[in-house]
Amino acid sequence: MNVIESDFIQKVAIAFQVNPDLYEIKEGVEEEGISGNRHKIDFLMIPKEKGSKIALMRLGDRDFSSEVMVFNSKTEDLNIPFKGILVERDLDERERKLLEIYNIKAVDIRKQASYSTDGSGSLQGNPIFGVEAIDNRIGNSIKKGNLYMVAGKTGVGKTTTCLHFLVNGAKKGEKGAIILTDTRPTEFISNSSSFSFGFEAYYKARMIEILEFSDQIREMKYEILSNRKEEKKFITKITTEIRKFVVGNNISRLVIDPITPALVGEDDFINIMMNALAIPGVITLVTSNVRATDVSFFGIEEYYCSGVIKLEFADATYGTRTMSTIKMRGGSYDPTPFNYRITNDGIVPAEEIPVSPSPTGSPILKPFRDVM
Repeated sequence: MNVIESDFIQKVAIAFQVNPDLYEIKEGVEEEGISGNRHKIDFLMIPKEKGSKIALMRLGDRDFSSEVMVFNSKTEDLNIPFKGILVERDLDERERKLLEIYNIKAVDIRKQASYSTDGSGSLQGNPIFGVEAIDNRIGNSIKKGNLYMVAGKTGVGKTTTCLHFLVNGAKKGEKGAIILTDTRPTEFISNSSSFSFGFEAYYKARMIEILEFSDQIREMKYEILSNRKEEKKFITKITTEIRKFVVGNNISRLVIDPITPALVGEDDFINIMMNALAIPGVITLVTSNVRATDVSFFGIEEYYCSGVIKLEFADATYGTRTMSTIKMRGGSYDPTPFNYRITNDGIVPAEEIPVSPSPTGSPILKPFRDVM
């Protein structure tokens, strides 16, 4: 194998939002696929410990569409979900659309890499969500061993925010898990897979695990509502099972969506539960609907979190929402709100999406006989 320049590795790392220190890259790799056929890959990024391989192809002089389709068929046979092509020119709209269809990233190797790491080998700035507008506002405030809350009304984008959190972690080799408390897993997977930022691939690669609360939770909760002496037993059972799963499956990022069904609206209960879910070595993110206050359901949860991100509807006509960081212990943060919309790419700053208001002045419905 040839020695590959570190700048090249960093460019690939930037495109896939992974830490280059956690990968080795090999050139001219030949591997056997599921079909039994052998395929040669120009470059292959291989995780040193955990994570998924990344296949890379040099863009040659042949027909672009043919090259992309052949490369995609190779990676599918090799069961490599993450793939990119190395380009040294601007791609036209048709070419970009084709790459989008096959979920292939374009890595522009002309650009100067600006990726850097600190002494610990972690990303400088440590982007948590992989959405620049969010990461710029929270800075370095989010830390392992703490619990953070994303709050807002139904449909405002809490689960989508958590998906970015899990996918961005998986891109860096950090395994994640989400515990669903009010959504069926099949429905969740179907909805989440419609986004283009990688959830489906990382779920299939087992970098993201999905769990749900059983009906036993509701039965136990009913018991403690009638007998408060059972509260600690309830909390211990839930948190012990969660911690066992997290440790046993090497989970680095945990989401509980939403936390409300696991809570009882009493100060001590919420305090103990939230503290027990702050697991050493893990970033825990919980979501909460709002009712008692504009940031929580019971009006207490925000006091026992290390940070709170609030989501609100800004303009229902265009689907614009607003996100703001209202609390973040242990670091500086920017409380300035930013407007966003939810698209196939997930959370996108509103200013990046052209607004096309619905035409007015003409009827939406026309009588059928008038157009015969």
